[in-house]
Amino acid sequence: MKEISLAIALAVLGFLFSTHEMILFLNGLSAIEGLAVYYVIVYSALFILSRMDLVIFGFKIKSVAQTVGLTIITFAFFITVNWTSPYIQYVTMGSVQGASNIFYQSEDGAMWYLWSLLLPTVGAEVVRILTYVVSPFLLALLGGLLVSGRIRMGGP
Repeated sequence: MKEISLAIALAVLGFLFSTHEMILFLNGLSAIEGLAVYYVIVYSALFILSRMDLVIFGFKIKSVAQTVGLTIITFAFFITVNWTSPYIQYVTMGSVQGASNIFYQSEDGAMWYLWSLLLPTVGAEVVRILTYVVSPFLLALLGGLLVSGRIRMGGP
């Protein structure tokens, strides 16, 4: 199933792109260098996923359910490549204290916030895995199933 392949691909990207090493590397770049790296990653990931037919699975988007599915896939993708959550503040500054509320208004920031709210006693590394690996996996799987029509929204 292509849906599972997409979900796995986004989970792997989320794991790799949320490592301390990657974040600290990006933190050492200038704004222009960081933006260039970001867009190389975004373009490369979309190019590779599309070549593997894992972006919209060769389906023409014709229904609300497919549109919702594609939106969910996009949300999952941006969790993996945004790097604008309190986790970034934690890795680069050693604490989530002082993180701008804007960090919570991004895809990964909202997922970080949600997991932190639901599981307040777990450590940052657990929230990292839930945010950058589990969430994109589940969201991409759900989105892929909606796009492919394997599951439907609403009634029978």
